[in-house]
Amino acid sequence: MCQQLFLLRHAEVEALGVLMGQSIDAPLSEVGKAQALRWRTVLTEVPFQAVISSPARRARDTAQLVAPTGMSILQLPHFHEMNWGAWEGKPFAEVKEALQMQRERWAAGEWDWAPPAGESLRALLQRAEEGLRLVSSLYPAGSVLIVTHGQWLRLFLTYLMGFPITEEGRFYHRRAQLSWLVRVPAGHFYLRALAVDADTAF
Repeated sequence: MCQQLFLLRHAEVEALGVLMGQSIDAPLSEVGKAQALRWRTVLTEVPFQAVISSPARRARDTAQLVAPTGMSILQLPHFHEMNWGAWEGKPFAEVKEALQMQRERWAAGEWDWAPPAGESLRALLQRAEEGLRLVSSLYPAGSVLIVTHGQWLRLFLTYLMGFPITEEGRFYHRRAQLSWLVRVPAGHFYLRALAVDADTAF
């Protein structure tokens, strides 16, 4: 049996209007709760071996609503959102130029650069890879649901699929969108679905 990973961005949260990252969190909105429950219905026939979540409340709450009845949620820090450091909690308009500068540094190959007190691109990709190896060792076959975050998904899928980091926009996920990865016998993954909504999935 092939290993299958279902990567879900957390559902909609109560709007804060700020860059959230790791230190800022919010509960799911009513729309977000409905999005998660819709995925529960869509995925009901998938025999998940495990449901894994980022430690963030918005991801945990999503995972709890999607998970099969009685299945506990395994929280792993490998799937947490990028740590934006001193930028977290600031309105998007305030950090727009800083975020653009960050993308330019990444494009120039400066993967070790990080925001003040934040996380570098290389550090995020390393912990994401470690998380993937851990999941693969725990559940080498079968299906696993991982609830994570938007920037994590964009950066890691860009890297995993072999695209330059400047192509991260290809892997943008709106809240409550899911991608489906299948590991082939040779060991690498391919995408069965990219950034799909529950109402249009599969």
